Amino acid sequence: MSNILNRPIIEFQDTLYVVKRTIKEEHIKNKDLIHEFKEWIGCDTVLKKDNLFYFVNKVEEAEVIEYLS
Repeated sequence: MSNILNRPIIEFQDTLYVVKRTIKEEHIKNKDLIHEFKEWIGCDTVLKKDNLFYFVNKVEEAEVIEYLS
């Protein structure tokens, strides 16, 4: 999909996510540290597909604050 600031965007269950980092499952020795790594790099979600962990942030829907005329 398209990029925002050179970051890939993926769709999962009808929700868009900006991918900050991907790591092969084989490179993570201690699965208990996934949550700490997620927090350290500032992500809100971790997804897993095809032996890859995707550290991502949900793309929030835009909210109109003020209309300019």
